[in-house]
Amino acid sequence: MTEFVFGSVDGLGKSAGKYAVLTMEIPWNLVKDRIGGTPASVTMVTGLENEYLDHLVNELPRIDTVFGIGGGVAVDAAKYIAWKRQCSLILVPTIVSVDAYVSPEIAVRYSGVVKYVAKLSPNKIIIDYKAIQSAPKNLNTAGAGDIYSITTALFDWKLAHEKTGESYDENIAAEAQRARDKLVANADEIKNVTEKGIRVLVELHKEENRLQTLAGKSRPEEGSEHTFFYTIEHLTRRNFVHGQAVATGIFVSSHYQRNDEDKVGRAMSSMGLVFRPREYGVRREEFVDTLLKMKSYSEKATLPFSILNLVEITRRDAETFWQELSP
Repeated sequence: MTEFVFGSVDGLGKSAGKYAVLTMEIPWNLVKDRIGGTPASVTMVTGLENEYLDHLVNELPRIDTVFGIGGGVAVDAAKYIAWKRQCSLILVPTIVSVDAYVSPEIAVRYSGVVKYVAKLSPNKIIIDYKAIQSAPKNLNTAGAGDIYSITTALFDWKLAHEKTGESYDENIAAEAQRARDKLVANADEIKNVTEKGIRVLVELHKEENRLQTLAGKSRPEEGSEHTFFYTIEHLTRRNFVHGQAVATGIFVSSHYQRNDEDKVGRAMSSMGLVFRPREYGVRREEFVDTLLKMKSYSEKATLPFSILNLVEITRRDAETFWQELSP
């Protein structure tokens, strides 16, 4: 059972035995003088490719505990190390930009394609308000992406049920919708990254992970909108803030689902969720290429049935989206 601690990372390393840290420069600078103890190693994680992660497993010294400190990449890398080394795992999300810290799934990339290789729940998760509120606001509001994605994911799940006979649970879908509605109801708190807003995001990340566990799959919150994220990282070989790229996918998918993309855009703006690709460093041709290749990526990665199976995205469509999404 994972222990959740809403408070502080101060002195945590003193009771962790011999420990390694998987992190990045900015989050490590937020906590390194407070964590206590002396880490056996500190690794600035550069990606989630399987060869790279296996190299880390082989190169790290003997450890009792691994800390994942930072965002989704550091968290997933730490989960992989703890799984392979069979050691304790403590996660300190210094931004709540993605739900990886509450999910037992370990995401690894093989030739750019995301695969979930195992499940591992951390021994402890520390929600340090001071560290989280020290990060840029838009990195934390990105955490709304993996909850608001319920909007398009549920549509895809029900569509798959109707078109392919995939199992669908109306009770789980209804609970997921309530979680999404709670997110929207707390838009101001989330946008301003208040302690309440942080707690709401964490609790909703826990809730959607619970619903995925009940469903036995990621359908309650993952559909065609996540395909945008997977495709753009695969094509560009660049890492983007997960929730922001997913939010772009939500806008695009909602259009093809006839799911009122203008209302979706307003809701995401109200919680400070960045979804316009230019605002997080995506170039026009990268965006256009991603939309044109989402369907083929979905087929290559054998992703579940979604609206992408029923539509054809043209270059003209993609160029129009770029204009609509340009600030």
